[in-house]
Amino acid sequence: MKRIHKWLATSIMAVAIPSALALDIKPVDNIVAVVNDDVITKQELDLVTNQMRSQLPKGKSVSAADLEQQALAQLIRKDLLVQAAKRANIRLSNADVNEAIEQFAAQRHMTAKELIQRIAKEGISENQLRRTMTENLLAQKIEQSEVMGKSQVSDAEIDDAIARAQQEGRPLPPPITAYSYHVQHILLKNDNDITRKLIEQIAQQARSGASFEQLARQYSQDGSAQNGGDLGWIIDGETVPPFEAAVKSLQPGQISMPVRTQFGWHVIRLIDVRSNDTPAERQRNGMRAVLVQEKRELLLQNFLKQLEDQAYINVRPQD
Repeated sequence: MKRIHKWLATSIMAVAIPSALALDIKPVDNIVAVVNDDVITKQELDLVTNQMRSQLPKGKSVSAADLEQQALAQLIRKDLLVQAAKRANIRLSNADVNEAIEQFAAQRHMTAKELIQRIAKEGISENQLRRTMTENLLAQKIEQSEVMGKSQVSDAEIDDAIARAQQEGRPLPPPITAYSYHVQHILLKNDNDITRKLIEQIAQQARSGASFEQLARQYSQDGSAQNGGDLGWIIDGETVPPFEAAVKSLQPGQISMPVRTQFGWHVIRLIDVRSNDTPAERQRNGMRAVLVQEKRELLLQNFLKQLEDQAYINVRPQD
């Protein structure tokens, strides 16, 4: 049976997609939906519905039926994303899950050990917690892989959006100070022992003075390989978090150690950094942020619609 203890569910839902702790299904549990080879139980649905009700703004009223429908949609979405991540061979290491648990605990002013001790008193094991965190991470990573790398906004799109807003008398988004990073990378797409050894060797060669461009042309499994791994200028928020964090840790000319994302293993070279801080650039950054967010939302909606269209989803009527 899928169960989420109330305290744990409340905390996890605040930081990630609602996710249940997967246990064995017992006959007494009512199955409310089947999503491919997974099930959603009435207990799980009730818990998420109650959680959503507790988070409603003061004075806002939503019917029980509508709230339950929204909760079920969230649970189906979570299942579809986790299943898609597994099909895409997105893998997580123990270190990834450990880090997520530590961050989760720190947000509640606890150590990971204290968190595990607390949930144990509520009948939840460390293995169940790890499974929940794993599902959350998988869902997040498949979203990032499907959205982050496809949401770039061109200068022409920004110019057009600003011009249209001015013509229509609409206020422009708040200006933002952002930084641009000129980067190169080498990408190996698999995640196995051979790949990890090879990427370590490539990183060592690059950091020892070998031509990054030649290494990228020889090894990189990315469209930028023919350009020596040159990704051009990227802006804050355009890449997935591990990649962006690695870029921001470098000084111009420096080369990273291997960095793992859901796309594979990267070696990154930072060429230059520039601040986009003139009034005009700040205004463009603000519009860029709005357009990127709009594009990401549309990409995610389309991806979820595709998953739904290709899935077997059977919502069972309830008494």
